[in-house]
Amino acid sequence: MRKSNLLVLCFLAAGIFSCSKDGEATISGEIDPDGVNLTEDELIDVNEASAAITVYGATEKTGDLVPNGAIAFNLDYSTQTAFQKTGFEIAFEAPADFAGAYIQLKDDNGMADTYFDVPANTMSTDSRKLINKGRQNFLSKKTSLTKKDENTYIDVDFSSAVPAGTFCYVICLYDGQGNISLPQEVCVKVEAWGGNTSLVADWGYTKQVENGETYLTGEAKCYDEGTSTLACDNGENTEIELSYCWTVNDITMNLKNDGTFVLNQNTIESGLDWEASRASCSNVEESFSSFDVSKGNWAYNEEKNELTLVEFVYTSTYEDGETETYESEDGELIFNGVIELTSSQLVVNEVFEDENGIEEYEYHFNKK
Repeated sequence: MRKSNLLVLCFLAAGIFSCSKDGEATISGEIDPDGVNLTEDELIDVNEASAAITVYGATEKTGDLVPNGAIAFNLDYSTQTAFQKTGFEIAFEAPADFAGAYIQLKDDNGMADTYFDVPANTMSTDSRKLINKGRQNFLSKKTSLTKKDENTYIDVDFSSAVPAGTFCYVICLYDGQGNISLPQEVCVKVEAWGGNTSLVADWGYTKQVENGETYLTGEAKCYDEGTSTLACDNGENTEIELSYCWTVNDITMNLKNDGTFVLNQNTIESGLDWEASRASCSNVEESFSSFDVSKGNWAYNEEKNELTLVEFVYTSTYEDGETETYESEDGELIFNGVIELTSSQLVVNEVFEDENGIEEYEYHFNKK
């Protein structure tokens, strides 16, 4: 996924990280003394990987495939990033009347012993690995991460047996008449957890910059959602104004040396109280606070200077004491973006694109 040119990467030829801003102290030295990122270049045995990979809706088969090129098919990428226990997606523009896809892993020694047969009716037109849109999160937005609406997605999941490293696959599409497209090859880098010791710290949230507008900690961010007709309990109808506000009181992000993270959020949400509004036949607002904890793993992409957070457990505790916990075996990709880093400050950047254009977000943290 290509990011907007939000910043200049600050790498010196000697491998020293130095990104000074406004006179702040820079970070100098080896960011990966344990060689965590080097494990991503190790080749993963394709037969072992095939046994540890699950392709949603697919059947694993043996035998030879003979493409005839009678189906037009082309991918616009040749490399991908994946995450341990989470996997990745294969996204493409599907031709008309295709019936499915064949996927086979490969390495320098040749093809894997088996291949995956993925019927078209098991694929999706919506990404399964995008940000969880069902709840509020300061890093979770309601727009897709630069995904095209016309894409078709194949969901590839990893078991815990897939390590950090690199493997490749070839993919062909087929139709109901036995035609098979020419193969497209893609190499996948499975990111290691962690990988930048300069990020290991407790980070306290200070502000968000959304499309150039700044929101400080404790300041409400409100969205005007237009008007609606309310059917009142007394039988009358009235027009009401719809709005939604969200206030971040405190956020702490703890990135640990073992590649795990804990993200604590204390927030207030407010909006229309529908029941009270129907009873009074007028706008009645309600608000509630919650304390949310996300736990998972983080990864640092040294080539793209990107930070990724993959959440596996999420707990919400509301002001009345009620607690809800959600667990995801495969993980939820809740953040992936370019960072700016000094010895005392961290800025993480997200870019979203949809039919309405591009939105840019900056999240600012101070080291505690």
